[in-house]
Amino acid sequence: MNKFLNRSVKPKRDDRTKETVYRTRGTAYEELEEFASYWSSLYTARKKMERSLMYAKEDQWGDYIKDPDTGKMMTEGELIKKNGKVPLKNNMIAPIVKNIEGQFRRNVTKPICSVRDRDEAKVGEMMSIAMEYAQSLNEITELDAASLMVLECGGYIAQRIEFGYNEYKHMNDAWVYNVDPSRLFFNTNIEDQRGWDITCIGEIFDMDFEQVVAAFAKSKKDREWLESIYGTDDHPRRSFVDGVQGYNQKNADFYTPAEVDLCRVILGWKLESRDAYFYHDTLDGSWGFVGLNEVNKLEYINQKRISEALEAGVEEEDILLIEYEFKVERYWYYRYLSPWGDVLQEGRSPYWHGQHNYVFHAYPIIHGKIFNFIEDFIDQQRSINRTMTLIDFIRSSSAKGLVVVDEDAFDSMSREEIIDEYVRYNGVLFCRLKPGKDIRSVITQLNGAGAIQGDYELLSLQLKLINDIAGVNSAMQGKDPSSGTAASLYAQQTENASMNLKGLFDSFKAFRKRRDLKLMQTIQQYYDSPRYIELGGKDYSEESKYYDPEKVQGAQLDLELTEGTNTPTFQMLENEFLMKLFEMQAINVKTLLENSSLPFASKILESIKRAEQEMAENQNMTQMDPALMQQIASQNPALMEKMMNDANASPQDGIIQQAA
Repeated sequence: MNKFLNRSVKPKRDDRTKETVYRTRGTAYEELEEFASYWSSLYTARKKMERSLMYAKEDQWGDYIKDPDTGKMMTEGELIKKNGKVPLKNNMIAPIVKNIEGQFRRNVTKPICSVRDRDEAKVGEMMSIAMEYAQSLNEITELDAASLMVLECGGYIAQRIEFGYNEYKHMNDAWVYNVDPSRLFFNTNIEDQRGWDITCIGEIFDMDFEQVVAAFAKSKKDREWLESIYGTDDHPRRSFVDGVQGYNQKNADFYTPAEVDLCRVILGWKLESRDAYFYHDTLDGSWGFVGLNEVNKLEYINQKRISEALEAGVEEEDILLIEYEFKVERYWYYRYLSPWGDVLQEGRSPYWHGQHNYVFHAYPIIHGKIFNFIEDFIDQQRSINRTMTLIDFIRSSSAKGLVVVDEDAFDSMSREEIIDEYVRYNGVLFCRLKPGKDIRSVITQLNGAGAIQGDYELLSLQLKLINDIAGVNSAMQGKDPSSGTAASLYAQQTENASMNLKGLFDSFKAFRKRRDLKLMQTIQQYYDSPRYIELGGKDYSEESKYYDPEKVQGAQLDLELTEGTNTPTFQMLENEFLMKLFEMQAINVKTLLENSSLPFASKILESIKRAEQEMAENQNMTQMDPALMQQIASQNPALMEKMMNDANASPQDGIIQQAA
């Protein structure tokens, strides 16, 4: 059992007793303890993530080991310094992580919504534009890039989707938030890679008291109730640790907030159940659950239908009734709790999709165990750092420019004079050689080898192995190929290298698809007023940019992620293809400019449309309605004759100079 499961860390109420706390909305002690146990059971998973993050971005000598001299625990870096060495490191994990992030950012995708009814294709386009708008509003690429990094380090990620008011943006809309793993909890007996066996999930929040009041108080009495829970002490807002160094995440606690001026709020979702009746209305196709005490309503409706049908002469076997049977209903229930078990808010899922508002993903999860991407080559990184430190130690302790002198040969000079003359430019030394001696045996300079050759070969092998293990070789990193490498071979090397990362990217894409589907369903539910969205670009018709909630809310929509068309390579191919069609006179200049992604295309297109509009207006001014001309000719033939005579035309007014 984890050592943190039974510790008592629930904060005290100080002078607030059970009698002074208003019990206006009940308590949920059992649920609170269940959430706490799930959070505590993720201790090992969080520590593994912290270690992987340490090797990817922080101190790679931060693992704790026992000092053989004192028996105390200290970091590897501290032990190396104690032994008089310098703990060197060559971080080979960071470039791998950056390359993976670059690969993700380069492969742009976009959500495409499709309607199951082919007659409502415009509704799918309408929803696709709304999804692009929501992703742009949430800066979804930045969120996903950060989530991918967490997935590499920890093996599991989550995002939260809400609809409401955003203080930063000052607007109501659908919002996506990344969930820090130090604040996330879920049932830890999961085995399904898709997260379909999640039965409990939630998050811990730290808010100031006014945020708590804004979220949960509906009246002044509610404020007093919250004050009775969290107290009225006005703690100064300050941080007692180094800022943005991750101390709050590393030392997170379930019950106690990171800083004394904040209030802890726990949100937990549980899949609960009740005995109910499942009904299916054969008249309109609707279905659902009703409570055991509501079955009389179904019977009443059936009896009413039978009586009305029999009066109308319908055979009893042809009457469409509501069919029902006993079943267990499973539903999602949420609770916002204080760290003492007070229920701040609770209820069944308010979403049309009937689920919680989290999207969870774990990769890879094998045999009920979550691994992470970076831990596969931590040992290789440790070997690289140790080899470099060993080579540096050998070089620092070996002889470098050591001079050996036979003092008997320089009996006329002191040691200081010999040293000064040896290092002096154009220096002269006078020595008396004994028989059989040469100058090289009298004075010799020694230079020890910096390291044995095998150490450098070992280091080169380790540097190669870590890239092979990660699947990020020189071709994928964009390094120049060796001379004589064919372009096709280099492209094939890049393609082969990406195979090692395909599982990671495909798995992350599946997570993003589930997130976008839940985001789409949230938009479909809460966008209840028409709006014009001008973020669809040229891929959609003008009609689809007018979001009509009446059409969207009743539609059955599916979603897929496809490759985006706003990459430089795709735009270049698109522009070249359009130019070829224009040169072949298959399209005109307006069609070319409307579909081109050239930066000046829109400006030229607007100029052409403006010129065409002016020409059309001038033409309308110079033309007369044929019906009017026929009426004038029948009533006043003389006037029509003068109008048709060019001698009466004037360049000033374009009609006539005189009329009888």
